[in-house]
Amino acid sequence: MLKHTITHMLLMLCFMLISMSTSAEEYAVGVTYFTATDYSRTENLTPNNADYRDILIKIWYPTTTLSPSTSYLHFHTEQFPYATATPTDNHFQLHQYLQTLPFELNKNAPLAQSSSPFPIVMYSHGYQSTVEDKEILMIELAKKGYIVVSVGHPHHAQFVTLSNEQSATYDQDARANDFYISELADVNFDELVAKLDSLAGIDLNDEQVERVYQLMSWTEGDRKGLDLWVADMHFALDQLTRLQYGQYWGMHYVGEHLKTFKGQLDLSQLAAIGLSFGGPTVAAFCHQVYQCKGAINFDGLHFNLSPTMPSLKPYLMMHSELPLNGDYSVVFKQQAADTYMLQIDGALHWDFSDYPYVFPFDRNRPFLGSIDPFLVTDIVNSISLKFIDVYLKEAATKTELTELLESYAPVRFKHKLDN
Repeated sequence: MLKHTITHMLLMLCFMLISMSTSAEEYAVGVTYFTATDYSRTENLTPNNADYRDILIKIWYPTTTLSPSTSYLHFHTEQFPYATATPTDNHFQLHQYLQTLPFELNKNAPLAQSSSPFPIVMYSHGYQSTVEDKEILMIELAKKGYIVVSVGHPHHAQFVTLSNEQSATYDQDARANDFYISELADVNFDELVAKLDSLAGIDLNDEQVERVYQLMSWTEGDRKGLDLWVADMHFALDQLTRLQYGQYWGMHYVGEHLKTFKGQLDLSQLAAIGLSFGGPTVAAFCHQVYQCKGAINFDGLHFNLSPTMPSLKPYLMMHSELPLNGDYSVVFKQQAADTYMLQIDGALHWDFSDYPYVFPFDRNRPFLGSIDPFLVTDIVNSISLKFIDVYLKEAATKTELTELLESYAPVRFKHKLDN
């Protein structure tokens, strides 16, 4: 893998990242969605006590039917992607960029038929983000023969479609007090954050490790939110199981194309990827699901940290250039399976999403670092693809993954392998 520099031409990078290949080894990409209601859980994030938790499940998948649409624009909304009364300037800018991105996707195309079923990659988006916040990676995975499923967490996402022509948007005022700390804490919120910051970027002794466990245990609101998101992931996996066996009752927006998925999902081969708040979500989910072969966390704090989570599954943690959070070091130490922990120089939090690509000129702003936007997208996606190939398909080796990590100048990493 050649090292990329900021001098690469934009057009060439766009082609490398998202162009549709005619290679026999790659598929065209279909995109669709459906929703389902979890009647075992009431919706506690709305004022209506009669509401139940309703989940959007959006899928990118291999197809051989070419019917590209120039109107594709996060099409589960079929409208402006943020259903707010007064969209911000950033929302308008995002909307304009999305209309120009050369994603050659085939809406509601039938799934490619194969002699063997397709492995599954499940995705959990960032808090106050969208189900498509890592779409370039989802497209690349689908081209390589994975079924990629993004789970919409309603009322914590910017916007998700719900069942029965309803939708849910993020309400800043309603969510203002969601992430409270425990009454048992001996610090307030600001002091807790400051203490965690003081433990970043250093080698922790046993006493400091215990303090990290304690501090994270006091993030009661975050832990409660993560439990909700993990339950969303389990419910979505249940719906994929029903899709596999052709059981469509209770699903909404199901067309004939979704019936082609019957018998074609390899539910024994599963991986999970999450961004920000979705990172610890998929770590916990993968730890709990036997068939999950590995998880990737894009720059998310482990608010649900405990001595037993995560520990038994291969795990890739990506971190910004900021001093390494103490919870990352604790997790790395307690992992029993293959573990990779890396930092990317010049990258900040939202550089792990597609936003660097969508806003290529908005560098050195909060949450977007100084690194070349196309380089950071290439680094994050290439390493993620290789990790998934190693642990889900066994289509690559651990040595190849390590060599890829070593090939990128901005990447600093450590790993431990269970040989």
